[in-house]
Amino acid sequence: MKSNEVESIALLKKKYAAFGISPPSLHIVLGSGLGVAFETTDAPKGWDLRGELSFGELPGLKAATVPGHSGIFKYYEHQETKKTVTFQLGRLHGYEGLPARQVIQTVLCAKLAGTERFVLTNAAGSLSTKFPVGSVMLLKDHVNMTGHNPLVGPNPAVPGGQVLGPRFPDMSEVYDETMRNRMGVCFKKNGIVVNEGVYLGLLGPSFETPSEVALFARWGLDAVGMSTVWEAIILRHLGAKIAGLSLISNLGCGLGGSKNLNHEEVLEEGKKAAVGIVQTFFEFSRQEFTNASR
Repeated sequence: MKSNEVESIALLKKKYAAFGISPPSLHIVLGSGLGVAFETTDAPKGWDLRGELSFGELPGLKAATVPGHSGIFKYYEHQETKKTVTFQLGRLHGYEGLPARQVIQTVLCAKLAGTERFVLTNAAGSLSTKFPVGSVMLLKDHVNMTGHNPLVGPNPAVPGGQVLGPRFPDMSEVYDETMRNRMGVCFKKNGIVVNEGVYLGLLGPSFETPSEVALFARWGLDAVGMSTVWEAIILRHLGAKIAGLSLISNLGCGLGGSKNLNHEEVLEEGKKAAVGIVQTFFEFSRQEFTNASR
């Protein structure tokens, strides 16, 4: 492990103690625009905000540069179970010029500081008109076509040499089916249209051409974005349980809707859906806490 990662893990543990919480039981990464929900709504009754931490406070980590990614961790404790969920508002991206290992530092350090369950969300373009804008797609699997992998280089190991996971991790079941099913029930209960599909991760930052969208659709892929796959790979390597969700923010180029895609359109769809999605995640977190204690 790099020295800044070791220092970040130690800082997270120190912050948990200062906030008066145990290591969070669940860590939810909120993709483009979804973190805006915390600007307009409060946590549901029964939850207490115990602390906040910005990306820039972690050694070796930088603030996010992309609009819609504020780069803040919020820690909420459930009053009844005394368990905590982390909401990560935004993420870093490879297209910001960052190496994969730096992009995944937020989740890697959270895992090694004691969190075992993660939900990775993103805004994505639909590769099929069957997945309407404003709906959510639960990730059954992903395809990594970024050209990079966070495990390239020496197998990550703790100081002293013990490796954190296998050199060649199995990727046959990246996204936990039980978590996915429970999450789907929560979203349907709240009236949000839910589908399941395969997410394609590209490096970006350019949107896809109509020909690329047509090709990806013929390959049987369902939604495309510029994040998530690196985080999923490192978390799988570390043995975490993972669920994934895409907010369908636009139709892929050539499928209709806006002729010229832009990030502002993505953020606007995120803003529309943010409150409902985040409120649903509070309910999902409560259920995960209850299920984990059985």
